[in-house]
Amino acid sequence: MSIRGGIAALIVAGSMVCSMPLAEAATLKTASVITASTVRLSDLFSDLEPGQDRVLGPAPAPGASIQVGGAQLLAIADQYGVDWIDQSASAQVTITRAGRVLDKDYFVNLVRQNLPDAGGGPVSVDLIDFHPIAVSPDDPKPVTLSDLNWDPRSGRFTATIYRTQTTGDSTQDSYLLAGTIHAARRVLVFSHALQSGSVVSMADVTMDDAYTGRAQDRTYTDEADIDGMTLTHSVMAGDAVQERDLHRTVVVHKGDPVLIVFTAPGLHLTASGRAIEDGGKGQYVRVLNLASNMIVTGRPNNASEVVVEAGSSGMPSDAATLRRLTTSSRGG
Repeated sequence: MSIRGGIAALIVAGSMVCSMPLAEAATLKTASVITASTVRLSDLFSDLEPGQDRVLGPAPAPGASIQVGGAQLLAIADQYGVDWIDQSASAQVTITRAGRVLDKDYFVNLVRQNLPDAGGGPVSVDLIDFHPIAVSPDDPKPVTLSDLNWDPRSGRFTATIYRTQTTGDSTQDSYLLAGTIHAARRVLVFSHALQSGSVVSMADVTMDDAYTGRAQDRTYTDEADIDGMTLTHSVMAGDAVQERDLHRTVVVHKGDPVLIVFTAPGLHLTASGRAIEDGGKGQYVRVLNLASNMIVTGRPNNASEVVVEAGSSGMPSDAATLRRLTTSSRGG
C-alpha cells in the first residue's frame, strides 16, 4: 500500500469513529420525590443506560427524607458503572418519600366508626396528646384501630392504632390513641356570655337536645331550676349549665320579717311572718305566720314577700318543730 493509500485509509477510519454515537453521561439529581418503598439508581441519576437501573435499598418512611452525600454517590456510581457528569465529593441528593398526613379529624372519624352503640345520637371525640402521622398517598387503608375501650360514665377512651404498611420501627408501627368521648344528651346551655356574679334568668338559657360538649358536674334540664341563681364564674354562649356554675341567690335571710301572701281565685290574703331559713328567689322557704303561729312554705317573690301557693298546708310551730327546722336549715 502506498503512503497516499495509507493516509486515505486512516482518514476513512477516523471518519467512521467520529460517526459512531457516544454514550451520554448520567446526570445527578439533586432532589427526588418517590412513592415506592425502595430507592432505585434512577432516583439518584437520570439518563442511565438501558437495563442499568437497580434497587439500592429501602426508602424513607412516608413524608420523610434522606440525604445521600458525595462520597456515597461516587461509590454507588463506581459500583454500578455510572458515567456521571461533574463528579464531586461535595455533591448531595435529597430523596423524599411522598406521603399524606393523617390529622386529628381523620382519627376522630376513625374512632366514631369503631364506637359501640352510643344511643344513635351524635358524639364528640377529643384526642389527648395527639400527633399526626404521614402515610403512603395511595394507601386506601393506611391504619387500623383495635382494642377500643370506652367508659361512657367518665368519657375516657383508649385504642391501639396499627400501620397497615409497617416501617420496621415498633414505635412507629403501633401506638396508643387516647382521649374522651361524650354522647349527645339533652341539657340547658347558656344562650349568651355572662359575667361572674350575674343573676341568671330563664331568658339566659336555652335547651340543647343534642349537646356533645364536656360537662364536669351535674347539668340542668329545667329552666325553672336555675331561675334567680347567681353565677360563680363567667360563662360563654353554648356552655352547658352545670351545678358548679351556680349558687342560690339568697333573697330572704333567716329571721327577716316578711309579708306572707296567699292568692286564690277571688281571694287575696296577707299576713306578717318571719323567715325560719334562708331562701332564694323561686326556692321554697319556710316562714312563721306570726298571727296563727303556723309554719307555711312559700317562694320568695322579693326580699320582703313570700308567696304561698294554693293547696299548701301549714304545721304547728311548737318549740320542738322550730328547733328541728332550725337545726335542719343550719345543716343544709
